[in-house]
Amino acid sequence: MTAARASATQEIRRLMALAWPVMLTSLNWTILHITDVVVVGLTGVDEVAALAASRAITYIGIVVVLGWLSGVLVFVSRADGAGDLRETGRVLHEGLALGLVLGFLSGGVLFAFAQPMLLGVGVDPAIAPAAARVVQAMALAYPAQLASIAASFFLEGVSRPRRVMVVQLSVLPLNALLAWAWSGGHLGFPAWGAVGAAAATATASWAGAAAMLYAAFTLPRARERGVRTLAGLRPMGVLRLARFGLVPAIASGLELAGFSILIALSTQLGTATAHAFQIVFSVHNVTFGIALGLGSAAGVRVGNAVGEGLPGEAAGRAWLAAALAAVLTGVLAIGILAAAPAIVAAFPSIDAVEAIGVAMLVAWAPFILFDGVQVVFVYALRSLGDQVAAGINGILAFFLLTGLSGWWLVRAGHGPLALVWASAAGMVAAALLGGLRLWWISRPHRLRS
Repeated sequence: MTAARASATQEIRRLMALAWPVMLTSLNWTILHITDVVVVGLTGVDEVAALAASRAITYIGIVVVLGWLSGVLVFVSRADGAGDLRETGRVLHEGLALGLVLGFLSGGVLFAFAQPMLLGVGVDPAIAPAAARVVQAMALAYPAQLASIAASFFLEGVSRPRRVMVVQLSVLPLNALLAWAWSGGHLGFPAWGAVGAAAATATASWAGAAAMLYAAFTLPRARERGVRTLAGLRPMGVLRLARFGLVPAIASGLELAGFSILIALSTQLGTATAHAFQIVFSVHNVTFGIALGLGSAAGVRVGNAVGEGLPGEAAGRAWLAAALAAVLTGVLAIGILAAAPAIVAAFPSIDAVEAIGVAMLVAWAPFILFDGVQVVFVYALRSLGDQVAAGINGILAFFLLTGLSGWWLVRAGHGPLALVWASAAGMVAAALLGGLRLWWISRPHRLRS
């Protein structure tokens, strides 16, 4: 018992050492989002509505290609666990190649077809033209963001998440300054509103990508890993990553499509509700970032176990990470419930937006525990090579259940809270499905196979 407790304590320390830098890194995306909402909120409700509507498709795009790159973390962590340093470098190069291809393709599609895609997901036609201009500005960031993601997955996979954290947090001041200046017309620039904030994010993304590549190429033992030479680049390795990430990409896109449906539905409930839902979505991104840190840590440690030839330890590491996620997100939920009015008041808005935002936030907060746990299950299942089942679970929970229930609840006249109940249903379903799948494949004879 004492030995088991000591082993669990040691594993908790390893998980937290890997998780906390990723949590702070995830806050980079969240703070970028919140910064945009805050500074654009100073320019008017209509501009925030355009920003919110643009994210109905830009978030889908970035999450789809992010899922497509998920194999980088899986294969790097397995190779690192097996002690094959050269393989980790080859996977990095293959991930960068795949990321750039996906970045230019997806960014080009968004730039060329922004308005038809917005109308296709149900954005109010009155808002769509302004939102399309925001989408086009964000599309310019895609190649940089995906190269940065590939490099960050590599660094996380070799247990160097602090480098990712430093790079991501270092670009925040640049983004904040440019978003403020370009959206509100400060420092001699014209007032571009939501487009200015999107352009600031694109500029910061290119700067961040350059810094992330430098962090990967200057890693200790970089020569042994071969990160500074392309001699070992394998086209079939790029295809392997693409095949592995296909189902996670489809699943991630459909999962977020469910939330994008809610964003589109929020625009149909009025600009005040659209603004309030963006506030709730911003808070969700903070809590999700905490869970994402533990999800990444679980993925790395499970991948290490597979690479070390110890599949029996993989499931235990995953369950331990899930328990940690439940504790941390549970504490966050209590804090949100206690401070909901103050949290909403921190976002510049009119009284109607604040009232709706507080009501939605209080109803939504208790369910973030389930959201935290399901993220850990997804990463763990991917590292166990069960990414197809993990993807199907996400599609069922977040696309079908969240999307369809949101549409039905809004049509039934439940107002802004319909958006909350729909997202909560998806979180609970995803946690239950992921937990059941992990339990099923964790049985000894299945792990051996």
